[in-house]
Amino acid sequence: MQLHFRKKSLLRRLAAVMLSACLLTGLAQAAPAEASSETTTAAAAQTSPATDYLPVLMYHHFDEEPGGSTMVVSPERFAEQMAALKQAGYTAVTPEQIVDYVDNGIPLPEKPVWISMDDGYQSNLTYAAPVLQKNGLNATIYCIGVSVGKSTYKDFGVPIIPHFSYEEAKKWVDAGVINIQNHTYDMHNVSGLDVDGYRRGVLPRPDESLDSYMTTFRNDFHKANDAIHAAFGYDTLAFAYPFGLHNAVTEGMLQTMGVRLTVTIREGINTLVKGDPSCLYSMTRFNITDDVTGAQLLEKIKEPGK
Repeated sequence: MQLHFRKKSLLRRLAAVMLSACLLTGLAQAAPAEASSETTTAAAAQTSPATDYLPVLMYHHFDEEPGGSTMVVSPERFAEQMAALKQAGYTAVTPEQIVDYVDNGIPLPEKPVWISMDDGYQSNLTYAAPVLQKNGLNATIYCIGVSVGKSTYKDFGVPIIPHFSYEEAKKWVDAGVINIQNHTYDMHNVSGLDVDGYRRGVLPRPDESLDSYMTTFRNDFHKANDAIHAAFGYDTLAFAYPFGLHNAVTEGMLQTMGVRLTVTIREGINTLVKGDPSCLYSMTRFNITDDVTGAQLLEKIKEPGK
C-alpha cells in the first residue's frame, strides 16, 4: 500500500516506505444449442496456440502532480498510455480469460494485456476508470481490505490517500470496467506504525510457529475474500502479494483456497502454457511510471522477437 500523508513530513516518510518496499425454451431445443456451444469451444481450443505471451501492467495511484514518485502517474499520462494500447490493437483481458486459456485452451485476443492496480485508491475510480471505459479496456484492482473506504490508516488516525469503498466500485464492476481482487485484508503493514504487529507483507514473523502463521494467513485471506464476495458476488481468483513478498507456503495455501493467479512486482513478460496451471503463479508485472510515454510502453511490453 502506498501511503501519502497530507502532513508532508509524515507523508513523505510513510509514502517512501510503502512506495518502495496488489462477469426455458424446452429440453428438445436446449440440447442442440448446448452441443453446438461445446463443439465451438472444442474447436477454438484446438486451434489456439499452446503458449501465449502476456504482459501485465502495474499501477498504484493517480494524481495531477506525480512528484517524481515511481508509484504515481498523472491522469494525462495514463490517458496517453491507454490510448496507445488501443491504437496498437491490444485487448485488456480479465483473470477469468487468462485461466480459461490455460485450463481450456480458449484463445486469448491477438494482443492481450492484463492491466492491474494495487491498493484500491479513490483515484483509480476518479481518473483511471473513465479512461479505461473510453478505450474499451478493463483493469484488475487489488484492494487492501482494512483500507477499503478509508482515508486514515487503521486506528492510528494518520491521514492516507483515500481508498474507494466497495459501494463506489460496484457500478464500475457491473459495467465490466474493473474487477476487484485480493491484496490481503491486513497484511500490508507499515514498519513505522505497526510496531507491535508488524510483519513484512505475508511473510511469517521470526518468532512465529508454522501453524500459527498458516492460521493467521488463512484467516486474513478469508476476511478479505468474504468482503469481496459480499460486495460483488464472487470469490477471489487473483491475489497480489504486498511488496511482492511470498514463499512456498503462501503459494500452496492460496492454491488450496481457490486462488488461480498470483502476481508479484518482479518485471518481465509471462508465458502462458495451455494445460500448465503453474504458469499462473508468481506472475511478473511491469511497474508503469509517469515518465513512460505511450510509445515507450508499447516497446516495453512487446512480445520478444517482434
